[in-house]
Amino acid sequence: MFSLKTCLFLSLLIATLAIVSVTASTAGSRKLLEDDNDASTFEDAKEGFTSFVDSFWGGSCTSQQQCADYIATCGQKGECRPSWWVWMILVCIVLSFVASCICCICCGICSCIMDCLCCCR
Repeated sequence: MFSLKTCLFLSLLIATLAIVSVTASTAGSRKLLEDDNDASTFEDAKEGFTSFVDSFWGGSCTSQQQCADYIATCGQKGECRPSWWVWMILVCIVLSFVASCICCICCGICSCIMDCLCCCR
């Protein structure tokens, strides 16, 4: 009855029309920023970030629940401070960076010395 090309074309046309009708009917109903303006959205994001930073470092607290869970504790002066293991992870990262720099320098020097000593290569 219909050739393969005609069936393929008709099915592609029907699929395209279905997609267009669905997206056209839902495009006007999306309200991403409803009645907010950009300034208030930026201020909300800034306030949320500042609140998180304060719950991790320097924010005032009277109990452990006011600081970020697992990564900060309420210190003696009533301020949120990072936990001991956060400091340990940071120290390990810095030490591994320093150790890798030292290894790169030593390997470069050793290969240079080996090139000078073994001139028969």
